Amino acid sequence: MIRQPEYGTRNMTDSAYAFEGRQIARLNEVLGDVELTREEERSLVWLCGWEESTLVHIISAFRKAGNLANERREQLTDRREV
Repeated sequence: MIRQPEYGTRNMTDSAYAFEGRQIARLNEVLGDVELTREEERSLVWLCGWEESTLVHIISAFRKAGNLANERREQLTDRREV
């Protein structure tokens, strides 16, 4: 889970901080309770400062990767049951 740095710890406008918070919330919907390293979290917070469409594409790729992993897991489970 990504935690937004405290307000005032970086040189950001109020609107930029609010935008970043919304972007972080979007990523957290996808990542859920995934445990991230400090470096991973920092990189994802940085990414949240980019334009909205960039994050939308990253989230789409995360979802596709998650769906593919689930499909492969199901296929392995199905093979074991045979």
